[in-house]
Amino acid sequence: MDTCTKVLAVDLGASSGRVMLASYDGAAIRLEELHRFANKPLAIGEGLHWNAEALLEEIKAGIRKGLDQHPDIASLSVDTWGVDYGVIDKYGLLMYPPHHYRDQRMLDYQAELEDLLPPEEQFRLSGNQPSLINTVYQLFADLRAYPERFEQAERILLMPDLFHYLLSGEAAAERTILSTGGLMDAGTGDLSPAILGRLGIPRRLFAPRVAAGTVLGRLRPELGQALGAAALRVIAGASHDTAAAVAAVPYEDGEPAAFISCGTWSLVGVETPQPVLSDEAYACGFTNEGCCGGGNRLLKNITGLWLLQETQRVWTEAGDALSFAEMTELAGREGPAPLLIDPDDPAFVVPGDMPARIAERYRAAGQRPPERKGAVVRIILDSLADAYRRAVQELEAVTGREIRRIHMVGGGIQNRLLCQLTADATGKTIIAGPVEASALGNALVQLTALGKLSAAGAREIIRASERLEVYRPAGSESSLNKGERNHG
Repeated sequence: MDTCTKVLAVDLGASSGRVMLASYDGAAIRLEELHRFANKPLAIGEGLHWNAEALLEEIKAGIRKGLDQHPDIASLSVDTWGVDYGVIDKYGLLMYPPHHYRDQRMLDYQAELEDLLPPEEQFRLSGNQPSLINTVYQLFADLRAYPERFEQAERILLMPDLFHYLLSGEAAAERTILSTGGLMDAGTGDLSPAILGRLGIPRRLFAPRVAAGTVLGRLRPELGQALGAAALRVIAGASHDTAAAVAAVPYEDGEPAAFISCGTWSLVGVETPQPVLSDEAYACGFTNEGCCGGGNRLLKNITGLWLLQETQRVWTEAGDALSFAEMTELAGREGPAPLLIDPDDPAFVVPGDMPARIAERYRAAGQRPPERKGAVVRIILDSLADAYRRAVQELEAVTGREIRRIHMVGGGIQNRLLCQLTADATGKTIIAGPVEASALGNALVQLTALGKLSAAGAREIIRASERLEVYRPAGSESSLNKGERNHG
């Protein structure tokens, strides 16, 4: 008899999504990818949007595949990127495709918002680093540009909350995703009356706030009947993908460690008991976001594998398709980049020809632009590793504590050259794994909500379930832990 508890982790990233089956036998979690799909933005007029309807159909396809093989699946939960949202009307329908955070409409209203609520005050109130992509900037722009929409709107739901609503019919604002958008009070963990009042954002638009691990209910009756899954529970887990990923970081007890969640974006941070709202934290560009189970993530958002993804896209469209593995192999044949770029330079934020933009940066600095594809990739990887180094040094300064090890999680750790370059740049030991951190964290929260796992034992389960790889700075002494592989 199968005694495993099985849950579905729906993990939506900015470029792809996956539906994963997590099976827990009481000792370890085994992940199986059931369904993977692309997440491509929609260009509508001059705007950039997410195709939420298509993503919902892909999620349903993943549920069907899971139930066909495992009719005893207990629950599902969705995690996504932060800040973006859908608008639901009084009939319970999505009014229009949600805007993409790379849409540029916020530029028209930035000055007005920051006159009403200066950036320093935004940070002091919310703990979030002011940014054009934040929910507060997006929502303020939409309220100004489309007031008639919000007269008809019943709810705004951030992306994972939106999918939970479309699946279950229950509208809720889960804390970890709500904490990403510049709307939450850093002290209370609820929506900030000061921010909403100053900007004229109606409180009625928001659903009740819930903690990560809240069981919302079961699938909508018509959906449950269509999928043959009337008993499937929908859980608002650690709905922000970084919160889910950090929930799966296999820290040792009391370990003075940082994390780097490596994907389209790179998130570099540490966990703290309370938000860090110092002038130094603000000046260094750190933001505060909620952890699963309470607590705080002090982190910096750094443009990550987006640079490689766009580079790959440009080369593919030019007829020279390379896999990420091939790109990394070419980079490994190159020496260190003669000139580093800033991954967060505004020139690299919007889609476009990244190799051409890198070449322009080199010409502007009086350097010969890279001629080989491997050299372009090496510039990106060296620059990311250096950005991680600077962020870790700033974390040590802001928190006053030494960081001895860095846990790297997410799909980016499959790039072993990046992991080794990060160890070399930071001078810290890198513990890489798990790759599917967001999906594992998603599953952990569900299992805890179902009473199958204690929060205290979650990270021990990760260590029992995943093979970790160790990268040490070049020239350092090697002392392997059992079950770990060393690089460098």
